[in-house]
Amino acid sequence: MKALQEKIEWYTFWYWVYWLFSLVVLLGVVVLGIFFYFTDFQDVVTVSQLFLLLLLMILALYLRLTALYYHNVLMKLKQQTAQPRRPRGHSRSQSQERRKPNEG
Repeated sequence: MKALQEKIEWYTFWYWVYWLFSLVVLLGVVVLGIFFYFTDFQDVVTVSQLFLLLLLMILALYLRLTALYYHNVLMKLKQQTAQPRRPRGHSRSQSQERRKPNEG
């Protein structure tokens, strides 16, 4: 149980790290987009700046998808902790008793 709790804490930490970094990158994309919008586009903005903007958008998408993956793993781990554990031998003996054909 302790190992499962450590996994939950680890995935929670990395989920928030990726989520916050994706917000920072998206903020950078918005700032660059506003800068490009309010300038004389063809004279000021170069192809390399547009390429940088594209790379930042791809990075933000990657960070968001990774954060969503970690969130999915977190939900599965929390479901595992919420389910009560049953002894394996006990449930097998009951299922075998149910499978016995009725005499009659």
